[in-house]
Amino acid sequence: MDAQELAGELQAIRDVFAYNTFVRKRYLVFIGKLSKKSLTKDRGASYPSILDIFVHILDNYKSWFYTYQTGRQDLPEIKGLSLGEAKKLEGEVDKFIYNFMRSLKPQFIDKKFSFTVSSGPEEGQFITWNLKGMLWHMVEEELQHRGEINALLWQEDIDPPVTSWWRWERATENKRK
Repeated sequence: MDAQELAGELQAIRDVFAYNTFVRKRYLVFIGKLSKKSLTKDRGASYPSILDIFVHILDNYKSWFYTYQTGRQDLPEIKGLSLGEAKKLEGEVDKFIYNFMRSLKPQFIDKKFSFTVSSGPEEGQFITWNLKGMLWHMVEEELQHRGEINALLWQEDIDPPVTSWWRWERATENKRK
């Protein structure tokens, strides 16, 4: 990729991360209004409850950025948090993402890093990846689990706070004015 393509790719990544942060905040407010029973009910999904899935999204960010920075996958999984603890973690993750994206330069997105996979089907394999692939994977993870939260809410006839890209753009434009 040439410099212009890298700059365009980085801007796309920044936009998607900003959008996901905006939407994640809306989801946190929304799920914070659910009854404790609805929020913590074990539904047999990828993680037991809506709150657990939300915490897993945040854990993915912490884990992947840690792996990128250290080359290790040895952080313990974050689970079993209360809603208050999840709110605190969300604030920490958002602040980290904001600072990381602000400092990221186009030439860094192709930067390679290596690690040994700590779990799953590839456990024990030594992997070399680039930052761009990791960042797009994190987008994929969040969208997958947000969709899962939506499906669980729909099972209870609750409309999730789906936020379109267009609404995010309008909210972002309004903040700049």
